[in-house]
Order: sequence, then structure tokens, then C-alpha cells
Amino acid sequence: MKPHRQPSSAARRIALFGLLLYALALLPLGMAVHYATHAALQRQIQANLLQLSDTLRSDYRNDGVRGVIQVMTRLHGAGPVPQGAALFSPQGQRLGGNIETVMPAPGWQRILLADPREGPDPALALVSVLPDGNRLVVAADLESLEVIDRTLLGMFLVTGIALLLLGAVAAWLLARYLQNRLAPLEATATAVMRGDLTTRARIGPAGDEFDRAAASLNAMLDRISALVGQLREVSADLAHDLRTPLMRLRHSLDALRTIDDPVRRYALIDRTVEQTEEVLGLFDAILRVSEVDSGTLASHFTTVDVSDLLTDLAESVAAAAEDSGHAIQAQIAPGLRLHGDRQLLAQAVLNLIENALRHTPSGCHIHLDARRQDGDLRIAVCDDGPGIPDADRDRVRQRFVRLDRARSSPGHGLGLSLVDAIARAHGGRLSLTDARPGLCACLELPLQEPER
Repeated sequence: MKPHRQPSSAARRIALFGLLLYALALLPLGMAVHYATHAALQRQIQANLLQLSDTLRSDYRNDGVRGVIQVMTRLHGAGPVPQGAALFSPQGQRLGGNIETVMPAPGWQRILLADPREGPDPALALVSVLPDGNRLVVAADLESLEVIDRTLLGMFLVTGIALLLLGAVAAWLLARYLQNRLAPLEATATAVMRGDLTTRARIGPAGDEFDRAAASLNAMLDRISALVGQLREVSADLAHDLRTPLMRLRHSLDALRTIDDPVRRYALIDRTVEQTEEVLGLFDAILRVSEVDSGTLASHFTTVDVSDLLTDLAESVAAAAEDSGHAIQAQIAPGLRLHGDRQLLAQAVLNLIENALRHTPSGCHIHLDARRQDGDLRIAVCDDGPGIPDADRDRVRQRFVRLDRARSSPGHGLGLSLVDAIARAHGGRLSLTDARPGLCACLELPLQEPER
């Protein structure tokens, strides 16, 4: 049996990475503090030695060798670092002082001081040559500076360990926080994968990135749930709309087996072909809506003269409107152009006009209006018929949705869904409003700016 492997955690990796950066930042910080402190102390020692050297040379000029030796024997030095001095003859003989060492060369030197208890101690010395050839050596014992360095290093190590422990606790808390914030999103995604589309991620009051991600996830799930519901409804409506023509087609085919009269047989064959064309037309309409919805047609868009297109459409449907007892009027502004597909735009406007002709009684008036409005192209097809109730205006744009009073008229409920898809493909929208009386179907599309 394989051992259980703990799932990988991005939150833990982020926290550990942050802890590593924190630890790496502490090291140069501690080194910089240690170096700065050491350099500051060394500069202070050098300044003290310079001051001491100046004082002893002044005493040497005033009191001579004996006077300066008396002063040197009483030296210890202020501060944590002991100081001392010695006077040497030009031949290197020690004439006096409170430190034991070999005469060094002039200038700043590192020397060793004799310590009868602990052995030689390192020291920093400033060697000056006096006017008579004697050498004045002032020195500071560096053993105390080394003790201070070790103390600082120890303090840094203790502080660094404490800070690392604090950083580890902070990293653990950060990992726990990230895991707790991400857990609801993961649980929601897992529930969706199992088929539960009702689960939603919890949105906290902070409004931070996690809450915005949860809100986006919930909005996506709402959209998915709506699409799944539409798919179920479309499937049911498609089955309903296909059942009747397919049943008629089957009865016609069964009848062909028993009819011997050639005239009746050929008439039934013609009717069967018409029924087949009706089913194929339904599938063509479904494929057309899906093709427009896919968004792949935008690459073939060109500049379309909408004014010219709508003028031709109004003239082509005038005869059909007159035959059905309707009156159609067109008011189209000149010079309207946009970037799109001429055939799709013609299909959309033609569908709106045919809907108005099909669903309004004889004697109604239909108005086709196209104009520039607020920087967009507004194409409106309005009638003074019975209209559509407010509660149904969003629903009728869905596929296969037909209102009860439209069941008796031909069609499959795909006209407005195709118009809506064409509008979205062109970056616009379809709106249905009350014409008081009647319905006003309006396409709002972005216009193409005229060339200058």
C-alpha cells in the first residue's frame, strides 16, 4: 500500500519562500551592522590616539623626556579600550611608558603588546618621530575591541535566531491564512466538478483579492447554471419542435406504402419533401445561430453602407407588407457605415421586420428607422400591434422560446435569438421596448468613424 502523500500547497511554498528571503535579508543586514559598528569604534580609537599623541608631544616640548614619561606611566585611556604610550630612543631603546613592545616603524601600525598574564595582545599604534629623533608610540589595546566584536556577533546570532523563529511563526500564520482563504474556492470548485451547481463560494466583508475571486467564481457559476438551464430548455424545446414534423414525416412515409394511385403518391412525396425541408431548415437555423455566437465571423468583417442596405431591404419587403395588409414606412439617415457583415446585418433587420409582419394583425403600421445616436448606429423596427409583455422580453431572445399566442404561426423561436447573436457579434446589443402601443425592437451598433 502506497503511503498517503500530502497534497502540494502553494500557500506553504509562498510562506517558505518568504521566510527564505527574510533569512537571506537578515544575513547582509547583520554583517552591515557589525561592520559599521566595528568601523565606528576603530575610527573612535584612531581619533583618541591622535588626540593622545598631540597631547604627549605638547608635554614633551614643555617638560622634556622626564615629564612626558611621568605622564605616560599614569595613562589608561577613556572608554572601553585601554590606551598606553611609550618613548623610544633612535636606537630602539625603551626610555619609559606604560606599555611593553618593540619599537615599530613610524605611522599607523599593528603591534603586539607584552602582557605577562595572557601573553601578547594585538594593538593599534600611532608612531611619531620627535624633533630630537626619539619616537613616541601611542597604542590602544585591541583585545577589548575584539571582545566587543564577539559580543556584537553573539547578540546578532541571538537576535537573528529570535527573528527567524518569529519569521517562521509569521510564515506559518500566512500559510494558514492563505489556505483558509483558498479552501472555500477549492471546495466550491470540487463541488462543481461533482455536478453540484448550487454551491457558491463564501464572500467575506473585506472585499480583497480573495473576495473578488470568489465573486467572479460565483458569477461564473451563475452563468454556467443559466447556460445549463437554457441547454435543458433548448433540448426540451428542440425535441418538442422536432417531434411534430418528424411524426408527420413518418406518417407520410407509412402512407406511401399503401397508395397505388401515382397522382396521390407523387403529391404525398412532394409533401414529404416539404416536411423534410422544414426539419432541415430548423437545423440550418440552429447552426446559423451557433456560428454567429462562436465569434469567428469577425475576421471577415468589412465596411458596410448601412443606409444603402436598409433602403434596399425596405423596398424588397414593401410588397410583402402590402399583401399582408400592413403599411411599412422607412426613415433612414444617409451616410451610415459600420464594420461588419452585410449579409448578417440584412438577416437581422429582415428577421425583425418579418416578426412584426407575422405577429401583428392586418392594418398595423411598421416603422423602420435608422439614425446616428450618441455615437452609435440605432436601427429600430417598431409596430403598433399587441407587443410583448415586460416579463417576456428577455425570455423571447432565448432559443426556441415562443409565446403562447405565437404557437399557431410558423417558426421555431430562433429569429430573435439570431438577431441578438448578430448584434453581439458586431459589438452591439438588441433591446425590446414598449412602443405604446406595440413593440420597438432596436439594434444599437458601433458606427465606423468617417475617413478624413
